[in-house]
Amino acid sequence: MSTNRRFSRRIASALLLSVALAGGVSAQTVTAADLLQRVESARSSADYEALATYYDQQAAASRGIAAEHRKMVKSYQGMIAGGRGAASMPAHCNAIASKNDGLAKDYEAMAAAYRQMAKQAKP
Repeated sequence: MSTNRRFSRRIASALLLSVALAGGVSAQTVTAADLLQRVESARSSADYEALATYYDQQAAASRGIAAEHRKMVKSYQGMIAGGRGAASMPAHCNAIASKNDGLAKDYEAMAAAYRQMAKQAKP
């Protein structure tokens, strides 16, 4: 199998995995309008816990995206070593991984804040 074909298959696999990760979360995610409505109407412990769970799922999705881009860095580095270009791609993937790590931390902080609200709310 040619090197270009292997590379194309790796990229396709990564994209499919990203779609699968997003699909796994999207079954339980909400639209922006629905999320806003849930935030505005949250009053009970269960309401806040549901929001915390949503943000836990968002954190997991962000960590998954970061992990996939770290794997892609290795593929691109192999391409560069083989003299096939794409020299800037590892930097792009590292930046995306880093941004998603930050998003995951932000989502985890939001989940923790909602869990704290759940403890203080009426059942």
